Amino acid sequence: MYASTRTRTRTRTRTALAIGIAAGLLTLSATTASSAPASARAPHTERLAVSPTGEQGDSYTYGPEFSADGRFAVFSSEAANLVPGDTNGQRDVFVRDLRKGTVERVNVSSDGAQADNTSTSFDISRDGRYVLFTSQARNLVHRDTPPPAEEWVDDVYLHDRRTGTTERLSFGLDGRSVDAGGAAMSADARWIAFTARPNRMEADDPNGYRMLYLLDRETGTVKRVSERTRPDWTSVLYDVSDDGSRIVYNQLQYRGPGSALWAYDIREGTRQQLNVTPDGTPTTVMAVDASLTANGRYVAFSSGAPDLVPDDTNGTETDVFVRDLVTGKIRRISHDAETAFGTQSPEISPDGRYVAYEATPRNRDTGYFGVGNVYLRDLRTGSVRLVSQSATGGTVEDQSVTLYSVTRGGKEVGLASGSTQLVPDDTNGVTDGFVRHLR
Repeated sequence: MYASTRTRTRTRTRTALAIGIAAGLLTLSATTASSAPASARAPHTERLAVSPTGEQGDSYTYGPEFSADGRFAVFSSEAANLVPGDTNGQRDVFVRDLRKGTVERVNVSSDGAQADNTSTSFDISRDGRYVLFTSQARNLVHRDTPPPAEEWVDDVYLHDRRTGTTERLSFGLDGRSVDAGGAAMSADARWIAFTARPNRMEADDPNGYRMLYLLDRETGTVKRVSERTRPDWTSVLYDVSDDGSRIVYNQLQYRGPGSALWAYDIREGTRQQLNVTPDGTPTTVMAVDASLTANGRYVAFSSGAPDLVPDDTNGTETDVFVRDLVTGKIRRISHDAETAFGTQSPEISPDGRYVAYEATPRNRDTGYFGVGNVYLRDLRTGSVRLVSQSATGGTVEDQSVTLYSVTRGGKEVGLASGSTQLVPDDTNGVTDGFVRHLR
């Protein structure tokens, strides 16, 4: 499952159907749009933020993460017209049932109270039951010691859509907030990874740079994952594999060029650096935006390093790479250099067959490089298809499209964009979240 600096939260694109969800779950606090999406149509693009009466969202919406079967999409939105009674004026977290067309708000307290401050979605479990998010709200759970009035920082929460309960997962010293920077979880919601400030988590560590921590919900134990030898390198979490075997994260030198992309083995407690040359030497160029397959074996990431693979002759242009964490083999995924500038921000499908990525194609009218679009490569056949296809065909050319997630088999891809060209009648003038149905 996934998280990133773009608050996508990795896909939690997963491997099992949404079996065993109680019938009440599917309608809990949900609203139904006037017309459910026509799932039989493929390919097509669906907008996430739609009101119960079919109007487009009235404010900014961000891209989704998916349940295993692609049925449920979790996303953040500042729109106030997606569900009745949304009067808090904050960014909230919603789940859209792509089969029924219903939308439900999930960053609420166990008694249904809306959050009194901003929240951000990060993940959804394989069956769509659990939603992981961060929030600065003070009223989602009871606190014995409320935070200071002037302090508005994030904690990590898990909402159970079956029972309607919301629990706080991150606890600092004396129960204080941890100032979380991101979160991700395994597909069964057992393993919760999050970044937080050590001076809020550990009595003997005054460091204020965020580090990575791992919660085992089965035992209730929390451990630090980030190494302690680089206290001035902040940690950025990207993903937790669906099976709970690995975490992929970055440690970045806050003031300097240092960067190390790590894969951490949860069972063994070991880590391996991913941005290394064929002989194992760390590269001097940053590697970012990593994404894991469901079994944790393959990781996709982007880097401008010219020495990760032999014959990388495009200079400092960013490429996408896929590394096999068992064999150590690495493969470069580069878009056509004649028609696009750079290839970055990948999402690998849970089954490892497809990699979606962003690339900037040339404008077909001017010949100059235009805006970023999203593509999907089949790693088995080598074929590439345009994901961010405009409503009239071809690439989007007014505003860049951001990639968030991809499901098993490359069936659905999560996007966000301020473009007005992805769906007809997009006139709200703000960023929207989308699902591109490819099959």
